Amino acid sequence: MLFIEIILPVFLTILAGFVLEKKSSLDFRTLTNCSLYLFVPALIFSALIKREIRFDLAFDLFLFMIFYTLAMLALSVVIGRSLRMDPDTRGALSLTTVVMNSGNFGLPLAYFAFGDPGLEASILIFVLFNIPLSTLAIVLAQGSAASLREALVNTFKIPLFHAVALAFAVKALQVPCPPFLLRPLELLGQAAIPLMLVLLGMQLARTRLQLLPGFLSLATLLRLAIAPLVALGVTGVLGIHGLERQVAILQTSTPSAILPLLYSLRFGTRPDLVAGAIFVTTLLSAVSLTVLLYLLQG
Repeated sequence: MLFIEIILPVFLTILAGFVLEKKSSLDFRTLTNCSLYLFVPALIFSALIKREIRFDLAFDLFLFMIFYTLAMLALSVVIGRSLRMDPDTRGALSLTTVVMNSGNFGLPLAYFAFGDPGLEASILIFVLFNIPLSTLAIVLAQGSAASLREALVNTFKIPLFHAVALAFAVKALQVPCPPFLLRPLELLGQAAIPLMLVLLGMQLARTRLQLLPGFLSLATLLRLAIAPLVALGVTGVLGIHGLERQVAILQTSTPSAILPLLYSLRFGTRPDLVAGAIFVTTLLSAVSLTVLLYLLQG
């Protein structure tokens, strides 16, 4: 039942975007900008402003993000070096195993799985992970030519971080948000989750898949099997429990993210490997996430 009620709706929405891209010639960039600059910031601001923001939870999830990211990065680097991969292949392995799809895939999944009660934690995880992972993706894709300053500047230009900062400021100053502003923001935010999944399907339809069994098997193992164990260990060490623990583990066990593919295409860091890992981990996550949900709820 968990597959039918939670996982299947996610993949049917992704399939809708996949078919839409194959059958039409929509402007993908325009839809992406609508999501990035309008719908997602509206969702984040309206969701946070309606709740009592728990700064202790935000701090715990911030620590979770740091330890989880460092653990996955160290693991991918050690494995890549031990297998004597060339620098570009090591970079592709790190991109596809460290940077998970906590946004387009993870945020809707967490919402379907835990509903409105899990929205605060899932949004905080989405935002907290996007700041370092977006920067890390640029650095890994550029390799030795990476400019950390440029990566950070580009990352902080994304409006979703402004939405979080504004929501935190409004809550800290105890400024009431009038209904005539909150209601349209809520309405815009309702479009964010389905659009994120549709965009994921459209991007997958644009992906040119190359089957390289060795690399894809390793990347899939790390992303879908090892990552949940790392998340379980980190949440245990930090004492994160309850619904927040379930959301954190689920959202960081999602497939490889789409964003690294864009950077790997731009900087030539084995986009064939990155694209293949995204496609395969997305398909196989239907099984891995179903099993994970059963374990989390059991």
